Amino acid sequence: LTCPQLPHSPLCSLFQIDNKGNHLLVHEESSINVPAIAAAHVIKRYIAQAADELSFEVGDIVSVIDMPPKELTSWWRGKHGFQVGTSTATAVG
Repeated sequence: LTCPQLPHSPLCSLFQIDNKGNHLLVHEESSINVPAIAAAHVIKRYIAQAADELSFEVGDIVSVIDMPPKELTSWWRGKHGFQVGTSTATAVG
């Protein structure tokens, strides 16, 4: 969200907070703003092993934002809800 006409307006600031008063990630470089290139259906439960990984249950849908060739890596970058992180390609189908 940006307010180029009113950058310091209280109304502009209002749109950059959630219903609890927390500031939202509105920077253009924020990963949550990266459009998905695919959607994947989770077929195997996965519990994150590191802070940059996603956890998900069977049946969840993951929005894929980066999918390198299988020959290079078995990890994808994706979004699950409002979380962005890596996930193993073997857990999705």
